[in-house]
Amino acid sequence: MQYRNIGNTALKISEIGFGCGNNAVLMVKAPYEDQSKAVRHALDSGINFFDTAFAYGLGKSEENLGRILNDLGADPVISTKIRLDADAAGDIKSATINAVEAGLARLKRSRVDFIQLHTRVTLERGIGKRFSLTPKDVLGPNGVIEGLKTMRDRGKAGFFGFSGLGETRALHELVDSAEFHGFQCYYNLLNPSAGQPVPKDFSALDYGLILDRAAAKGMGAFNIRVLAAGALTSDPSTGGGSSTEPLSPGSDYPLDLKRAEKVKTALGVDGKGLTQAAIRFGLMNSKMSTVLVGFSNTTHVDEAVACSGAPALSEEEMAKVRKLWDSDFGGLSQ
Repeated sequence: MQYRNIGNTALKISEIGFGCGNNAVLMVKAPYEDQSKAVRHALDSGINFFDTAFAYGLGKSEENLGRILNDLGADPVISTKIRLDADAAGDIKSATINAVEAGLARLKRSRVDFIQLHTRVTLERGIGKRFSLTPKDVLGPNGVIEGLKTMRDRGKAGFFGFSGLGETRALHELVDSAEFHGFQCYYNLLNPSAGQPVPKDFSALDYGLILDRAAAKGMGAFNIRVLAAGALTSDPSTGGGSSTEPLSPGSDYPLDLKRAEKVKTALGVDGKGLTQAAIRFGLMNSKMSTVLVGFSNTTHVDEAVACSGAPALSEEEMAKVRKLWDSDFGGLSQ
């Protein structure tokens, strides 16, 4: 296993991270024995970074991860995330503090290394089905940052981050504030716009090279959705997540499946080869601190860990992929 620093912090983490989210199900619904076996195997394989959140099973992922790490006597680098809803709008700072305290209680820890805002950030506050905060809600008086700094002052949080989801201009504003140490970066072979140029008419959301922008501010980045919710795996029929709304606009799962088939054909790989190509692609960007992978079993751990230190995609392979990006995958439409 190889390791990288989280931006300008002194935290050194495995370049393959253990994603404890809903998609892989393991840390939310699997039996304790299966969860413990996978976590132990990951630790033994050199993985020292675990990413969880309240939103994963409404706290189940945090509870299960905390219990297992305590049982194993392990102390890896942990990131958890808080999601603020509409009822937080009246006092965002207090809601932030309360959410962090609740997460720590579920993890059964007095402190975690990274706390990240899981709520989307948009130019105007979202009040519909999916609540969102504005940059002012995050950065302004009585906002998220003030709450996070309070928790840091109390010795309960080390560094701050945010999920890089929402509207590109709003996310760039958070990066430019220099208040954050890292962020969750949506980046994969089907939408590389966080770190690779794409055409103006690209049908997936253009994140505007936010990875480069963040690195210039000394921020680290945690690669999320490197496997596109399962589209870039050997069994995409089990992927897609439980929500009908895509995590990132323009990356609807049926459309991503079509994009993935084109990548698979261009690279001439099978299902397992596609998965490893996708992870290797994430690792190729030196600005990425870790590639988060959701595991369902120990075999998945081994497949991902094998990508650490593996060769990058060749210039010929990248040329084929760039051709797909430049044509927006041949003009695919839903």
